[in-house]
Amino acid sequence: MSGASLLRLERITKSYGGTPAVQDISLDIPTNEFFALLGPSGCGKTTLMRLIAGFETPDTGRILLEGIDITHLPPHLRPVNMMFQSYALFPHMSVEQNIAFGLKQEGCARTEIAARVADMLRLVQMTDLGKRRPDQLSGGQRQRVALARALIKRPKLLLLDEPLAALDRKLRHETQFELIQVQRETGTSFMVVTHDQDEAMVMAHRMAVMRAGAIDQIGSPREVYEEPQTHHVAGFVGETNFFDGRVVQYMPGGVEIETTKGLRLEALCRHHPAIGARVTISVRPENLRLSSPGVFSNNGGIGEIIDHVFREGLSSVRVRLEGGDVVHVRQGQGEGVQDWVRGARVFVSFAPERARALLV
Repeated sequence: MSGASLLRLERITKSYGGTPAVQDISLDIPTNEFFALLGPSGCGKTTLMRLIAGFETPDTGRILLEGIDITHLPPHLRPVNMMFQSYALFPHMSVEQNIAFGLKQEGCARTEIAARVADMLRLVQMTDLGKRRPDQLSGGQRQRVALARALIKRPKLLLLDEPLAALDRKLRHETQFELIQVQRETGTSFMVVTHDQDEAMVMAHRMAVMRAGAIDQIGSPREVYEEPQTHHVAGFVGETNFFDGRVVQYMPGGVEIETTKGLRLEALCRHHPAIGARVTISVRPENLRLSSPGVFSNNGGIGEIIDHVFREGLSSVRVRLEGGDVVHVRQGQGEGVQDWVRGARVFVSFAPERARALLV
């Protein structure tokens, strides 16, 4: 990735009928970046993408592309292209004709169109399928045609609206890596809009997690997963266990809380909440450990195993703590979890540095 700024949003807002859809969003995307807008339905991510594409106009704020204000520029004059969720292929045209459509509309020479279509077919690995119509293609192949059609005009920025939603699970996983390869090979900046955390985590260099028209956190997938800054981010990106309580004392880099169930737990905290303030500790399932109740440990509580399943190379255990909370523990083979059986009494604990205390 380059450090040069490609797209800049400056305090963008947009409302419909007095209801805010996007609220005071500022964002910088550098050249050659794969960026993801992640969030639940209705959070404003599609509205923000449509504002960037030019299909909507912000109420306030500016949109800059390579330093040029494009806020009020119509879509066809922006060096931005969009790949729609439905793919929107022309059923009566061949693959080659679908891909070439934008260049023909611009009046490009036939020889240039033929050469660029051939390049796109090679890029999306469909060289032998150029004469087929969309109804003769699989869902994954139609997705590749739509991608090639969007890229052939060489946009500065490609917007992808839930691009993998129509694909089955296995094909979706394969296509994620294909999109990464295409983005890397073309050097085009991609912005994908998705509600699927796995898509964002796999494909994006950076991601913005949205909620209620605003951005909660921006960072690399690892940063967002390991260092969530809000309760919403911790719960939406990956799976986590929450412990609610109030701060009873400070520790280096963090706090100790007393939970509503009477546990005393420590965790790191990027804020400095007051003594007595309500906080929630977030602990990922892979950061919880199980031990025998008689073995000395701390930063946890006693419970009983209620479920134990093996899935995709991992042991997944649910434990009901004495206070009634149910927590999820996930461990790989050889880490001891597979030795525990349903009904066993265990001590569940975690290292303070592997958990985060978040303001409520």
